[in-house]
Amino acid sequence: MKLIFKTMLLLFLLENIALSQDQKNMIKLKYVMDPHCGWCYGNSDNISWLHDQLQGRVELEVIAGGMWLGANAPAGGNELHQFIKTHSPQMERITGVEVGQKFYDLVNNPDYTFSSLEPSAAIVLVKQLTPEKALAFTKELQKTTFLDGKRLDQLDTYLPILKQCGIDEVRFAELWMKADNIKDTEAEFNASKVLARSYPTLLIEINGETKPIVAGYFNKEEVLEKIEILIN
Repeated sequence: MKLIFKTMLLLFLLENIALSQDQKNMIKLKYVMDPHCGWCYGNSDNISWLHDQLQGRVELEVIAGGMWLGANAPAGGNELHQFIKTHSPQMERITGVEVGQKFYDLVNNPDYTFSSLEPSAAIVLVKQLTPEKALAFTKELQKTTFLDGKRLDQLDTYLPILKQCGIDEVRFAELWMKADNIKDTEAEFNASKVLARSYPTLLIEINGETKPIVAGYFNKEEVLEKIEILIN
């Protein structure tokens, strides 16, 4: 009996040592963004490309930043419309993405408030339901507003994206703006404040230590080279 007990104890210790070593060696990219951030929209192809290049070697997590919340969330109207109309062309020119006329119409709508809470809560929930689809969902979410001018405070906006990405629409509708998910979203906002001061920001976590790689729109090949040096 003593021999059996010692053998079982040894196996238990070896398994836990291996698990601890796997956790220690885990490498993760942390992409801090905001659904209403135009430069994040412009950077979406870059982050998707990086994810494809590093898939199987590096985990990638999308982290919602909470750029516009509460009283700081701007309503549509002439002031915001003029601001967006002035600054979007440069972002489009540099990144190659398109901002649709329907988005400009939304920006000019005083009945819509550009709150980051609702779309960020959607991202946080998708990370819980199907984490492997969070990046694709986030990309389509931004596209549907910046290109098609869809409101991000209405469930109907999300349903086609959920269907396209193969995410449970019923569970999403049940949990999206419920208290528990809002609490998780607010916790993510607080975590993002520690990680980043601007959007987008890309960081890497290696052996429990997190360090920034780049902030703002980036050149994907240059960033991949930096990451390869860090992980090899």
